[in-house]
Amino acid sequence: MIRAIAVDDELPALNRVGKMLESLEGIRLDGLFDKAQAFLEHALTAAEPIDLVLLDLEMPVLHGLELARRLREFRPETHIAFLTAHEEYAREAFEVEALDYLLKPVMKDDLERMVGRYEKRTGKARPNEEPPRGGVSIHSFGPFSVTTEQGEQVRFRNSKSRELLAYLHRHGGRAVGKVQIMNELWHGRDADSTQANLHTTVYQLRKDLESFGLSDVVEQSKTAGGSYAAKWSAIAYDDVEEYGKYYRLYKKTSSITHAIVAIRLYEEGYLNGSGYDWAAPRQAELEIGYVELLEATVDTYAKQQRYELALNPMQKWVQLVPFGARLHSKMIALLVLLGREDDARSYRELALDLVDPDEEGAVPDFESLSANPASLFQGG
Repeated sequence: MIRAIAVDDELPALNRVGKMLESLEGIRLDGLFDKAQAFLEHALTAAEPIDLVLLDLEMPVLHGLELARRLREFRPETHIAFLTAHEEYAREAFEVEALDYLLKPVMKDDLERMVGRYEKRTGKARPNEEPPRGGVSIHSFGPFSVTTEQGEQVRFRNSKSRELLAYLHRHGGRAVGKVQIMNELWHGRDADSTQANLHTTVYQLRKDLESFGLSDVVEQSKTAGGSYAAKWSAIAYDDVEEYGKYYRLYKKTSSITHAIVAIRLYEEGYLNGSGYDWAAPRQAELEIGYVELLEATVDTYAKQQRYELALNPMQKWVQLVPFGARLHSKMIALLVLLGREDDARSYRELALDLVDPDEEGAVPDFESLSANPASLFQGG
């Protein structure tokens, strides 16, 4: 059983969440607390483990984030989900490794999703729950990887097998002609040796997948010169699809919460460090959206005067677009707003070496930037 506790100073909301938790299969409700200090004392003295705690953020005396930090000090194994009517604390919630961030009014589906995340993170399943069938997890942000339903990461005997599967997966189950595959994966090589390499790689890839119980993934057609496709029986998780879902939610709602989740999913970037030339168009396409999310996050936090939180996405943004005068100007303004004037001056000197002085909107002089630094974030 998953032992759960909820903490919320609003009794009607607390009781409602408590009833919904009790209705979930495999959940044991171990307590409801309407005072943060009372819960903290319980957590300090309770002999039994606390698997999962739902914390309201806006509570008197002790804010939910501070309560989470204190809880982490002596119960680091406890998983935390936050309840709130506001989105503004989403970033800090993830910084304390929150399991989830639930906006009120919380629905039963939200709690089901949260418990599902708990199970994935811990590897624990609720009793009487059917495991997902054929659910592979595919990660394309960072190095390409495939994890089986049993949690085993597929090992590839050679790098070309991994690349071929990443390439076929990129095409979303659509058949790709042999000639196109050979041109993109073995560009400029001799045609006969390239064809032999393709056949050898397909054979090895199938063996790699079969050794992890994944049969018939690589489908071959011999018509029209021959083609291959990746046909997964079922996909439980695809990080690029998940990123796309949250990006679309952000575009629809302008919710900074959705933007932050998408930024976390993006991590190092699409197939970053792989060296796959064929991946470059998709990398550029995803990066455009990622930059948009970073800018929105920076501007939102700056407008809220939460400058420390704006700094990390600002740094990521500048790293992606190192020659952008507007970005460097914003970084300097942000450092000024943080009270780091010496750092702002030093950064401006570095920026002047990167930016073409004749570029439209080149980095302004320091006095102009420091006169009204907040104005640079008002149009985002």
